[in-house]
Amino acid sequence: MARTLVARALYRSTALPLEFPRTLSAKWLELTGLRRFLQEHRVTVVLDVGANEGQFAAKVRRLGFAGRIVSFEPDPRVYALLVERHRHDPNWRSYPIALGDTDTEATLHLATNSVLSSFLTSLRTSNVVDHVRVPLRRLDGMLAHILEGIPSPRILLKTDAQGFDLQVLRGASGCLSQLVGVLAELSVLPIYEQSPPLHEAIRLYQDAGFDLVDLSLVTRTIDGRLLELDGLFVRRPPRGVEHGAP
Repeated sequence: MARTLVARALYRSTALPLEFPRTLSAKWLELTGLRRFLQEHRVTVVLDVGANEGQFAAKVRRLGFAGRIVSFEPDPRVYALLVERHRHDPNWRSYPIALGDTDTEATLHLATNSVLSSFLTSLRTSNVVDHVRVPLRRLDGMLAHILEGIPSPRILLKTDAQGFDLQVLRGASGCLSQLVGVLAELSVLPIYEQSPPLHEAIRLYQDAGFDLVDLSLVTRTIDGRLLELDGLFVRRPPRGVEHGAP
């Protein structure tokens, strides 16, 4: 009887205004999946690449994650806001740099909305208001320093680099075995020039040894088409080790 009543309520809820159940249910599924991943894979370190003002760091803290968070944000306009937001968190660190596949400097195209700043050329150039040279570093060359003082770290790499996410992955090629998972933004419709299509990006993460376990909505176009998703990937176990084994 109770299951029937719940089922009826669920079906009736679909008659509510469209945006309320769509937005709320998508956010609930995203947060539930992320919390479960952090717990089941015993994550102790979150690398927050493309941290912006620290929205993702705040999210995982609200989900109960108490391990170390290391944020990377090259945009000088928002780095100060990031530090101010999290400076009282004793287990948070930050670097005013970008991660990529080489150690160099690169030109960051600053967008009106700072979350859209990218090293790639935007297909809507009117969004770009300035350019700045910023340091670019490989993750595998920094990881030992980042993990100092953390025994047996279990790392989730989160990357929201506005089309530059695969360069971040390539720059981690020397330490992929130390990652338990990757949370990466995936473009469904192109936003930047040379940004890989969805199917190609998923294949490249799989080629690097990570299997897709979840997809969550990031943004839609005004007319309702999918624009961006977050893909949650888990490192594939070695051959001979069963899936789900610790």
